[in-house]
Amino acid sequence: MTESALFALPKVELHCHLELAFRKTTLKNWALQRGMAVDAEHAFENEFLIKSPMADLPSVLHKFLNARDVIDNEAKVEQLAFEACEDMHRISNVRVLELRYAPSFLLDAHPDMNADLMLEAILRGITRAERKYPMVVGLIGLLQRIKSVQENERWCDWILERKAHFVGLDLADDEVHYPAHPFASLFQKAKAQGLGITVHAGEPDVPQAAQNILVALDKLGADRIGHGVQAIQDEEVMARLVQDRIPLELCPWSNVLTRAVSSLTNHPFKELLKRGIRTTLNTDDPGVMDISLVDQCRHVMTHLDISIENLMQCNEWAREASFISQERIQSVWPNNKS
Repeated sequence: MTESALFALPKVELHCHLELAFRKTTLKNWALQRGMAVDAEHAFENEFLIKSPMADLPSVLHKFLNARDVIDNEAKVEQLAFEACEDMHRISNVRVLELRYAPSFLLDAHPDMNADLMLEAILRGITRAERKYPMVVGLIGLLQRIKSVQENERWCDWILERKAHFVGLDLADDEVHYPAHPFASLFQKAKAQGLGITVHAGEPDVPQAAQNILVALDKLGADRIGHGVQAIQDEEVMARLVQDRIPLELCPWSNVLTRAVSSLTNHPFKELLKRGIRTTLNTDDPGVMDISLVDQCRHVMTHLDISIENLMQCNEWAREASFISQERIQSVWPNNKS
């Protein structure tokens, strides 16, 4: 299929971390302003980009934290939000975009920043993009499972007090060493107050990872599963996903980079699709992983023989699963199809 036809397909992005969705040229300028020696392209890549499967977790976290360190004020956060939206639309024809972020992530490095001012900056960036392009954007608040229940309770309450600006709640970070069930009451509270629930679960290639998906569904009330790639290892889990029509927010290139799967060719995206599971295609961290959603489409078409009809179905499932209102989505979807 031609590049123009692939671009023309209207797309939905459900799983994108705002803090790591930076535009490379912008982040490089910010790094240079802070005195980092990243003039050469290889130097910038070494500090900020993940271009091949990671050797170990610390090496990846180093790049995540480097990006966080240079996003050090609210003006940069506004620019980050606007450019993340703009690039999604201009590069990949994304019409429906959900951005997730953890207020605690940036504030840990920049305590002089203010959570409310940061939220206002994000909203200004999003609003600018929505006015300029035919797209709608929703914001998902993210809790970090590496933090205590008490700290996450404060952030959950902060998000719920501002729920007019959020469409959902997420739980992320190290799934192996920090189980999800201690945070169940927070997610049930958010669900009761009308937020959509998505939970990172079933991502790493470790024993019992698939069972974490059931915890997310049964204890945290997840409406969608972030990643969920290891569902392929467990027939019970796959049957449950089909039965309850639970979408997976799959991010194939991210899964290769984090060694959740061995290669794109071995990614279970197509098999999950064939099993009747609602597969959706997403970027995860498009800045640090140097990938666009149209790149992701090309990857699965090339390596997994995914057809344009498959992609259209995945986009339809993603559109239905979005936490953004269908009325808003229809306002930017080509031909206003319901």
